[in-house]
Amino acid sequence: MRILSKLEQEICKRILKNSGSNNFIANIIDNDLKGVCIEVKRNPKKAGLIFTINSDLPTSEEKKYIIDKTEELSVFILQVVNLLKMLEKDGYILLLERGSNSKEDNKFGRCVINLPSVEYSFKDDNIISLLCEYTNKEIYSTDEFKRFCENGFVPRDEQRFKKQIKITQTALFVAISALLFNVGYNLFKTTPDSIKINQDQHQNLSMGFYEIKNRLDSIIKNSNIETNTKVLETMSSKLDSINTQLKKINTPLPHESFRVVHRKR
Repeated sequence: MRILSKLEQEICKRILKNSGSNNFIANIIDNDLKGVCIEVKRNPKKAGLIFTINSDLPTSEEKKYIIDKTEELSVFILQVVNLLKMLEKDGYILLLERGSNSKEDNKFGRCVINLPSVEYSFKDDNIISLLCEYTNKEIYSTDEFKRFCENGFVPRDEQRFKKQIKITQTALFVAISALLFNVGYNLFKTTPDSIKINQDQHQNLSMGFYEIKNRLDSIIKNSNIETNTKVLETMSSKLDSINTQLKKINTPLPHESFRVVHRKR
């Protein structure tokens, strides 16, 4: 699931607040329909907006308002119904259609019935189909949707990935600490058979650790799952490379999965 926009987050809050019986799209977007109604017909499929005006013919100001509001509401409605479709697909909400609701026309909003009006019909088949599909369905939120809203609208995949990142960072820290301890021990012990890492080996290891540090920093700053997965794969490859260099010395490390490269004097 993708990251939600501010508008979509606000719609989620409204869904959660009104969850349950008699919770339709009409209840969720009612506050955004001042002086406007949405009408949905199902046979044949049609949908449009009805704007209340003060006289039989709209004034120039009313014409401008209708043009601007039509564009604004078209985008808004498309966002709302697509959001419901995505939330249902991901199991965050449940939609229930009772009886013959799917065949009934409906009209909702805040237009004034006994005053003149101007109608606008949607031309986009996608908007018409989505309105016909979702306007008569009751919306029920799940416990997971409640947690999703309370946790800052972070998708479950993103939450799992962040946990994996923390575990990976801890594991890398432990592994690198063990490597550094072993390298330091071999460099500074003074027994006759002590082993020394030459300058080239030291430089290669230092560069490897520095690259891993930079990639860890990029993971912390980047919230993109696909990008971070590639970074982790590169870090794993870099650790394998460091491990190969260390194995050339053939001295066992405190941690059984790593060996440090060293030579006798």
